[in-house]
Amino acid sequence: MKKALLKFAILGLISCCFQQSATAQFNSDYTPLKSSGTLPEVFLRSPRIESEADTKGLAGDENAVEKKEFITGNNYFINRLLLSGEVLVNDPLTKYVNKVAAKLIEKNPKLGTGSFQIFVTKSPEVNAYAFDKGYIFINIGLLAQLENEAQLAYILSHELIHINKKHSVTEYIENKKYQNSYDQYDAEEQTLARYRFSKEQERDADVEGLDIIKNTNYSAKAVMGAFDVMQYSYLPFELPEFKKSFLEDDYLKIPDTLNLKKTSAIKTNDDYDDSKSSHPNIRKRRLSIEDDVKEIAETGRKRYLVSEDEFKTIREISRFELCRIYLLKRDYINAIYAGYILLQKYPDNVYLKKIVGKGLYNVMASKETSSGSSTKISIGSNVSYSVDNYDKIEGASQRLYYLFDQLSSKELNVIALSYVYKASQKYPSDNVLSDLTDSLFSYLVNTNKLYPDSFSKKTLKELTDTTAKKVVPEPAEEATEEPVEESKYTQIKKIISDTKFQDDAEFITYAFVGLMKEDDFMKRFKKATNGKKYGSEDEYVQSKNHKKKADPKDELLGIEKIIFIDPFYQRTKETAKGVKVKYEESEDQKIKLADIQKKCADKLHLNYESVSNSNLTANDIERYNECGVINEWIAERFKHGSNDDEVMECSEGIKELIKKKGTKYVAMNGVYNVNKNQNAYLFILFNLETGKTMRFELVITRAKDSNDLLNSYVYNSLFHVVKKD
Repeated sequence: MKKALLKFAILGLISCCFQQSATAQFNSDYTPLKSSGTLPEVFLRSPRIESEADTKGLAGDENAVEKKEFITGNNYFINRLLLSGEVLVNDPLTKYVNKVAAKLIEKNPKLGTGSFQIFVTKSPEVNAYAFDKGYIFINIGLLAQLENEAQLAYILSHELIHINKKHSVTEYIENKKYQNSYDQYDAEEQTLARYRFSKEQERDADVEGLDIIKNTNYSAKAVMGAFDVMQYSYLPFELPEFKKSFLEDDYLKIPDTLNLKKTSAIKTNDDYDDSKSSHPNIRKRRLSIEDDVKEIAETGRKRYLVSEDEFKTIREISRFELCRIYLLKRDYINAIYAGYILLQKYPDNVYLKKIVGKGLYNVMASKETSSGSSTKISIGSNVSYSVDNYDKIEGASQRLYYLFDQLSSKELNVIALSYVYKASQKYPSDNVLSDLTDSLFSYLVNTNKLYPDSFSKKTLKELTDTTAKKVVPEPAEEATEEPVEESKYTQIKKIISDTKFQDDAEFITYAFVGLMKEDDFMKRFKKATNGKKYGSEDEYVQSKNHKKKADPKDELLGIEKIIFIDPFYQRTKETAKGVKVKYEESEDQKIKLADIQKKCADKLHLNYESVSNSNLTANDIERYNECGVINEWIAERFKHGSNDDEVMECSEGIKELIKKKGTKYVAMNGVYNVNKNQNAYLFILFNLETGKTMRFELVITRAKDSNDLLNSYVYNSLFHVVKKD
C-alpha cells in the first residue's frame, strides 16, 4: 500500500513539474515555430519524375486519360504546397501528431506504417485533408480547437480512409464525367451530382474511421466531440467575455455606450441545408456513427494514449501560432481576441502584447483608409478586410467587433498608443514595441491632427473643482516688484485654459492625463509634432515620405544588389472544355526564365542573392526556412494591397534576412502564357524594409514566348533596377 502511495505521489509530482514547465514556456515570451533538422525525402522529389512513375501502369485503364491528368496535377500541387513554407518540418506539432498516428497503426497494422506521411500546415482553417499518395495535412487552426487526443485520432482515422479508398482520384473522374456531358445537364444539376458523390465519401470515412478507433484503446465516446469542433469551427477557440477594461486605465475610459449590452446567441442548428455543400450536415454525420458508438464498451478506453500534458502543450502552441497567422491573413480582430484570451493566462507575455498592439494599429490604419463610416476595405482582387458587420458575429467576441465598428480611427489611434506605449515601458528593450509606439505618435499627429494641446493634463473632476473654487494665494511678505493689474484679456485666457476641455464630449481628451506627466512620453510626442522621425524604424513616417512618382515606368533606381526568388511560369491551353495547365512545359519554361534572369543580371553587373527552393537537398533546411520567410512576407504584402499604412507582421524575420543577404530588395517575376502565343509578363521589386513597391511592370503581348522575348522582358526590368538617373 505504501509503495502504491509512493508511486502515485511520484507520478503526481512529475506531472505537476511537467505542467509547470509547460506553462513556464509561455509566461514571458514566445518564439514562432521554425522547421529544423533534415528535410523529408518527399520534399526533394521531382513532380515530373513522380508523375511518370505513378502513371506507368495506366495502359489499358478505361479512365487512363483522367487519371493521368489527376495524378500529374496532384503531384505538382503537392510539390508547391510542400515548398511554400506553409508546411512545418521536425517541429513539436508534427512530431506529436505522428505519435498519435502511431497509436492507430499499432492496433491497425493493415494501414501500413510507410503508406502515409503527416504534416502540419500554418493555416487558421479548422480542417485536415488527405491525398491519395498518402499525405495528410493537419492545419494549426484545427489543433487549436480540439478538446482531447481521441478527437485528433478520429480525424486522422477519417483521413486514412480517404487515402486507402483513393477517394480523391475517384471523385475527380466522376467530376470529369459530369463536365464532359455538360450538354445533358444544367450547371446546378452537375454541381449537385458532384456534391452528392462527395457526401458519400465523407460518410464512408466517418463510419470506417470509427472502425479504426474501435481497434485501439481510444475512447469512442470522446470522438463524438469532433463533430462539435467542426460545427463550431467558425468561433474562437475559447469564448470569454471581452471587457473594455482591457484597453482602459485610470484616465482612459471608453464610454459604456460603446459596450454592446447583449451579444448574439450562438446558433445550435446542426441540421442546416447541405444541398449545396460538399459535406453532409453535422447532424447526418453524427447519426451515421451514433449507434455504433453506443455499442462500443468504454471500459479501458481513454481520451489520451500518448500524453494529456503533451496534447495541452501542443494545443497551446497552436493557439500562440494562430495569433500570428491571423495577423498575416489580415484578420486583425480575431488576432486581438486570441491575444486577449491568452493574456488572461499569461498576463506578462510580451509576444501577446505585440500581437494585440499590431492588431490595434492595423485596425486603426484600415479604418482611416476606408471611405465614409463603413470599415470594409477592398485591397485587391478577391481580397478584402472588414471590421464591420458585427451583427453577423455570434458569441462573446461580438462585443469586440461592435467596439471597433463604433470607434473612429482617431479614437483607435489614442487607444492603441496608450496600450502600446505602456507595454513598451514595461519591456524597454523590445524594439518592436518601441518602433510601433513612434509610428502611432506619427499617425496621431500627421493623420489625425492631434497635438499635445489637444489633450487635457487634468481629469474632468480636477478641472471642475478648479473652476468651481478658485484658490487665492497668500500675499508675499515683501513685494520685490510692483504688482501688475490683471487685464481683461489675461483673465479670459485663464478662463479658457481652465474650461477648454470641460465641455468636450470626446473621451480621448482625458486619455493621456497620466502619460503626459512622463518626460519620455512628452519628448516623443513633441518630436512627432515637429515632424521628426524618432529612431530609424518609424514605419508610418517612412511610408509617408516615400510617395510613388506619377509615372515610375521609366524610373532608374540605381540599386546595387537584389534578392531573386523562384520565378513563376504557367503555360495553359484553352479548349472548349476549359483551361488545361501544361505542367511539364511550365516547369521547363520556369527553369529557363530563372537562367535568363541570372544572365541578364550578370550582363548588367547587378549583384544578386538567390533564395530558391529548387534543387533542395536534405540538409537545406536553412534555405527552406528562408524561402518560407520571403513567401510569407510577399503573401502578407499582397493582402495589404495599396494600404501601406498597416504594419507587417513578417518584419521581424525579414530584418534577419536583410542583414544576412546584404540587401533589402527582392524581385519577383513570372509569365502566364495561353496557347503559346499570348503572354502576360509581371515584374515587381519590393523594398523589404518599408513594404514599398519600387517597380511594377505588367506587359501583355501576342507573341510566342521565345527566349528572345523573355530575355527582352527581363533585361528591361533589371536595366531600370541597376541603372541610375
